[in-house]
Amino acid sequence: MIAAAKTINVPALAVDVGFFSTKFTLGRTSNGERSEIMVSQFPSVTPRFFNGMNNLPNAAALDGVLIEVEPGVSHFVGKDVLNTVKAHGTRAVIPNFSETSGYKALFLGALFNVARHFGATTGLVIKQMVVGLPLTTLYTHHESLKTFVEGEHIIPNPSNPNGQIKVVIQHALVVAQPHGALISHGVTKFGAPTDSTTLVLDMGGGTFDWFVSKGVVPNHQRCGAAPIGALACATAVCDQIHPDLKDDNEILARVDLALREGAKTVKITGRDHDMQQYWPAVKGVLQDAVEQMQKSVGSLRSIDAILLTGGGAKLLAKVAADMLPDFAHLMEIDANPVESNVRGFHVIAELYSA
Repeated sequence: MIAAAKTINVPALAVDVGFFSTKFTLGRTSNGERSEIMVSQFPSVTPRFFNGMNNLPNAAALDGVLIEVEPGVSHFVGKDVLNTVKAHGTRAVIPNFSETSGYKALFLGALFNVARHFGATTGLVIKQMVVGLPLTTLYTHHESLKTFVEGEHIIPNPSNPNGQIKVVIQHALVVAQPHGALISHGVTKFGAPTDSTTLVLDMGGGTFDWFVSKGVVPNHQRCGAAPIGALACATAVCDQIHPDLKDDNEILARVDLALREGAKTVKITGRDHDMQQYWPAVKGVLQDAVEQMQKSVGSLRSIDAILLTGGGAKLLAKVAADMLPDFAHLMEIDANPVESNVRGFHVIAELYSA
């Protein structure tokens, strides 16, 4: 049975391309008296394939898609991407990440998943898209990212592997990643953002951002970032076990998960490694991050609340409370730290769309 031709119009969506994972929203679903923003994600790994995926016998069964960003070169992106990569690769934390072919492939892969979710067979029109950047690159790369996101994109047709569809993004907005967490937390906990002065500490995959805001209005003089993230913590553990491990995407993901979930051990080369013995190395990375934040933000006496978010939020909490004992009672770990930024982006997109 051939699917009926269908162009879908969506008022608001959000995509958050991170160094570890790419998150994107899929609209809202009803949950009793309220609605919930639906979020999906896949690893931010983009292996190149120059001649399709003919050499992979299980290619048809993989959850993912080949995205052509450069002529003749396709990147595979999706939930099963780790089944297509060699043992060694890299998740480089670079300043111009948002301008690379890898970033663009991840963004277009998110659009493919959106089109598949909504059943778009001939086209997809998104009125308002919100994306984010870490504060390390927000002011230098927001214009180039907005230019890339806004306009027309050609992606594979989710219902026809040999076809393509056009995605039109009518309006794009680029915001600081921690701003999304601030919005999401306020809406989730209080029904709307509060007027309090909040310090958001966002320990992401590749960067650590700090964001001071009165209500939803940021104080740019007290906002900042450092190229220290959960990836640096996982790398520190890998260096302690064997230096080659930090180039293995699967091992990095395994160590990162163990750190975030507080696992007692991590299995590498068939052996269980006690995570506690590597804590001093991780603690040193996190202490450096907090010290850089303190120098930038200055006195914390005017802060009413401290929100810890991002994939490394729980890790950061262990160190931040000890280093800032006078302010430990203000600290709260985000209820959904991995998806918080993109959920906040979606709320912003809805406001701008309306």
